[in-house]
Amino acid sequence: MRYFILLFLGSLFWLSSASCCYAQQYSSKQIAAYVRKAPSDVEKNIAPLVKYLTEPFDNDYDKAKSIAFWIASHIYYDSYLYNGTDNKDTYLRKSYQEQTPAKLLRSRVGICVDYAALFQAMCRKAGITARTVNGYAYPAHLAFSASVRRNYAHAWNYFYYRGKKIYVDTTFMAGGSLDADEYPNSAKRKRALYQFKKQNKEKEQTASIYGYYFDFSYKDEISRKNRIHREQ
Repeated sequence: MRYFILLFLGSLFWLSSASCCYAQQYSSKQIAAYVRKAPSDVEKNIAPLVKYLTEPFDNDYDKAKSIAFWIASHIYYDSYLYNGTDNKDTYLRKSYQEQTPAKLLRSRVGICVDYAALFQAMCRKAGITARTVNGYAYPAHLAFSASVRRNYAHAWNYFYYRGKKIYVDTTFMAGGSLDADEYPNSAKRKRALYQFKKQNKEKEQTASIYGYYFDFSYKDEISRKNRIHREQ
């Protein structure tokens, strides 16, 4: 199967220049195109999905990017769960329950901690050392009071490649979102989720990918946001 996958990639694209003589790195466009070709029968469980996503690639960087791109284009952010007013300690609704990676693979909707857990689990299945970072999307612990800080709680990942931490934020990479404004109550949300699952089965639920958040500098991102905050 590996031969045919490589043949498929080679027939559509050309290999990008490698940064090292022993590592062939594909472009983001090439990897995204391959990810979108994932057969539906391998997307039901982590093991076959990871095998498909990583099989053509010879280095952990491209393997992790393929995993991240699949998550970003197939998992939708459920903003309803992070806009609850029924919980004084966090904006998470009291009804929220953290999903296992296997469950998220079935539901295809979640929030940042779900995204991060899935990326970590898929990387580990691929033999890649990945970790989850729990913190703030904005340096809220410096800029805001505790009462405001809760709205910026966030989770993302990093993995090791050639001794370096490569930061990945699959939540911010994801182009798909189930907007809370579209279903302000549980009944409308259930209908929206039903429609989402129906479209997903028909392979119509593939979102765009914001590639910036793969291998980005989280320190630079904090600095950029701090600068915007000061300018405002």
